[in-house]
Amino acid sequence: MGLGQEAAEERERPFLERLDEPVRARLLEMGTPQTYESRQALMRAGEPGDFVMLLRHGYVKVTSADRMGATVILDVGVPGDLHGEIAVIAGGIRMADVVAIEEVHVRRIAASEFNRFLLEHPAAMREVLVSVARRFVLAQRQRTQSWKPQAVARVATRLDYLVDVCGVRTPAGWRIGIPLSQDELAQFIPMGRTMVAQALDKLRKAGVVASSRRAITVIDREALRVITEKGVT
Repeated sequence: MGLGQEAAEERERPFLERLDEPVRARLLEMGTPQTYESRQALMRAGEPGDFVMLLRHGYVKVTSADRMGATVILDVGVPGDLHGEIAVIAGGIRMADVVAIEEVHVRRIAASEFNRFLLEHPAAMREVLVSVARRFVLAQRQRTQSWKPQAVARVATRLDYLVDVCGVRTPAGWRIGIPLSQDELAQFIPMGRTMVAQALDKLRKAGVVASSRRAITVIDREALRVITEKGVT
């Protein structure tokens, strides 16, 4: 089993989909609708946790800075995900940036309103805690896996994960459903951009993936998972 499959099991369905219909309907009535353009920040690290964002349409990236100040992509947020809940529940500041990958539509819900909602719906509170716990488990697993010595295996691991998160089935294979540049893919591994480009070239020559500017399709997922496990092409 590759990291992508394990990660999907940890994430399960987005937060919104795990709620019962009446609770889900109530949450969708809360807050105000907002739209963000590609590359626009929904949240910034260090800001106070005075609201949460419920992602309705589009994808976001959750980013932070490493010890050297370089940007690292921690995860990709999908429709139905909740963002900013840790700072709201803990009463602290944001620990990461949340940035739109494409145009996104959200519900912005004030902390006081969201906390009342959780008190009124204990099952939703449980799902929030489950989401937080799974994020930490996933982050720890990815941090461990990201230090595989083989560059190709590290790239394959991330691509397998992205197929689980946002893959779109096409006649040619699994298209990654978000426009990621090689720089962003390098931030997601993390690894140098040149090494990512070389690894993608090997995967292309092996017939495992097809890629062009900001577009990647996994042609042979079984082969990708073999590479993820064994580090060979």
